[in-house]
Amino acid sequence: MGVKLSEITEGDRITLKIKSVDKGLEMKAVLKKHVKENIAIIALEYSSKKTLVFNNVQVDLEYVQENSMPVLWSNIKVVNYSGNDYAIQATSDGNKRNRRDSFRVSVATMANMSMTGRGVQQVMIKDVSLSGFAITDRDKELGLEMGDELTVSFEDLGHILKLVGRLVRIDEHEDMIIYGFEICNLCKDLSSYVSLKQQRRKAGK
Repeated sequence: MGVKLSEITEGDRITLKIKSVDKGLEMKAVLKKHVKENIAIIALEYSSKKTLVFNNVQVDLEYVQENSMPVLWSNIKVVNYSGNDYAIQATSDGNKRNRRDSFRVSVATMANMSMTGRGVQQVMIKDVSLSGFAITDRDKELGLEMGDELTVSFEDLGHILKLVGRLVRIDEHEDMIIYGFEICNLCKDLSSYVSLKQQRRKAGK
C-alpha cells in the first residue's frame, strides 16, 4: 500500500528531483499546506524571483524522515501558485524505497566518460540499475570526488546508453576503487537494457 501525499507533515522539508533528457537537479522545498489528499502548496528554497516552469521535465518528490526509508512520489505535477510558492499534485501514491535495493545488473563494458574540464576518458562500467551505475577504477587514477557529475556513453546488446551521474559513493579496495553514481537524466533505453540483462542472466547467457 502506498503513502499518501497528505501524510507528509506540514512544515517538513522535501526534495524535488527534476530530470530532463540530458541533465538533472534537485531543489529543496518546504510543504506549507495540504489542499487535498493529493494536492499541496510548497515553498521552494529558491532565491530568484523568476517564475519556474516545469514543462518537458520529470519531477519526482522525495520525503525523508529520521530513522525511516525515503518515500518517493514519481511524476508529480508542479505549477506556480504565488511567488516562490508552488502547487504540487501527486498522480499516484508514494513508495518507500531502499536507496540500495534497485536491482543491479553486471555490465563489465568499456564506456566513454566525459566530464567538464577533463575531455573524454575510457572507463569500465561495473554495473547498472534503474537508479544508478558504478565505475571500476583499477589504476586508481580517476581521482573523483563526492558530488562530481559526469556522463558515460556505451553500447551493449543493441542498446545505446547515455547516463549522467552524480558521485554518491566511493569504495576503496586494495586493488581498485569503485565509484557509485546516482543517475540524473532520463534514458529511454535503460529500463529495456536492465530487463534484457536480467533475462540473459536467468538464462545463464
